[in-house]
Amino acid sequence: MAIPKPIRPEYSTTVPSTGKKIKYQPFTVKEEKILILAAETEDLDEISNAIRNVLTNCITTPGVDVDDLALFDIEFLFLRARAKSIGEKIDLRVTDPSDPDYTVDHSLNIDSIKVNKNDDHTDLIKINEDTQIKMRYPGIDFFAEGLKIDSIADSSTTVAKCVSSIVVEEEVYASADMAEGEIEEWLDALSTADYTRILEFFRTMPKLTHTIKLKNKNSGENFEVVLTGLADFF
Repeated sequence: MAIPKPIRPEYSTTVPSTGKKIKYQPFTVKEEKILILAAETEDLDEISNAIRNVLTNCITTPGVDVDDLALFDIEFLFLRARAKSIGEKIDLRVTDPSDPDYTVDHSLNIDSIKVNKNDDHTDLIKINEDTQIKMRYPGIDFFAEGLKIDSIADSSTTVAKCVSSIVVEEEVYASADMAEGEIEEWLDALSTADYTRILEFFRTMPKLTHTIKLKNKNSGENFEVVLTGLADFF
């Protein structure tokens, strides 16, 4: 006779990008092993796949696809599931940015880590009276490749992947119906000022961040370290 499987508790939280309530379960031992093995490889693709697979198993609300979630949603949900699995504290080694020789152990409560939003942020970019661009947030694929938005020259692929649709007068051109190269070509025809407004979408979008404020006991000076994104907490 088969041994009954342990019953996993279920919790609820709010998805930061949509405000919708979802239910999730903590990691199992098997899933924790998957995450540990992925972390040991230090390969961001392996870590990304592990996070995707584990969260898919942990989210119990029907119809929620991890690949459709914003990266900051995934980061937030991952930490919530982690907190319910192995404890609400993360032990970190923090180094004073102005004094590389000073490093201290710091315990961080996961519940204090929030997705911070900018009041000036919008996902609808107005180019002119007739044209608007609807953007979508970067997803799990960007965990490994990163957001390349520091310069106009390097950002076209990132921007093209995050265009949801282009609205010209009454016509809506969905990105799903266009090739990535077609979107890049359209973006390349914009003025520098218009393109810069699109980049502002990425600079102001919600981010999983937490600021640690500590004191360097050697110098007596206070210092801050800002943790941004899941890689800093993984």
